[in-house]
Amino acid sequence: MRVMTMGFAAHFLLLFGLAAAASPATSNAKPREVKVADTAVRSFASAADAEAFLSDALPAATAVNPKYHTPGTDYERRWLIKTVEFSRGENGVIVAMDEAFEDYRDGALVSRGAHQATFALNDVAIAPETTEDLVDTGAKAQGVLFKCFGQPCVQAVWDGQKSVSAKTDVYIQDPAQRDQILSAFRALQASSR
Repeated sequence: MRVMTMGFAAHFLLLFGLAAAASPATSNAKPREVKVADTAVRSFASAADAEAFLSDALPAATAVNPKYHTPGTDYERRWLIKTVEFSRGENGVIVAMDEAFEDYRDGALVSRGAHQATFALNDVAIAPETTEDLVDTGAKAQGVLFKCFGQPCVQAVWDGQKSVSAKTDVYIQDPAQRDQILSAFRALQASSR
């Protein structure tokens, strides 16, 4: 009985002391709403949610990208994701991206090409990327990099010619869009393991 009395008394004194120490403004304060920034990275409820987001967001993000200049070349290039599709394979989620590229000299379109890349998300590390390619402001190209853990794992097709690569990427110059897309790919990869 003594332990309960001492425990009760200690609790009572602690609560009473805290209540007395609180200022009137603090004790009458109402919870405040906190607005999360519009650039907050969203979470994805499911793999299907991440896939749906990426199917729309990737083409939209690359459509507003600038032209990029690779040092040592005499042209600028735009990379435009046309579609991204997802399927399931023995190693989890398979990503298939179809993109077009356009080359410009002195502002005029001089050639077009196509690139497809297919890889399993469980075979790659997904990371933010900064390259030596430049936009017209002098800023370096930014994007999302997919780099194979071991042997080359990206099945690519460049203008009809098949190849295998150890990495592929997607340029996404807008930082908010890039963060959202990176988050979606990582969520999809986590759901695939």
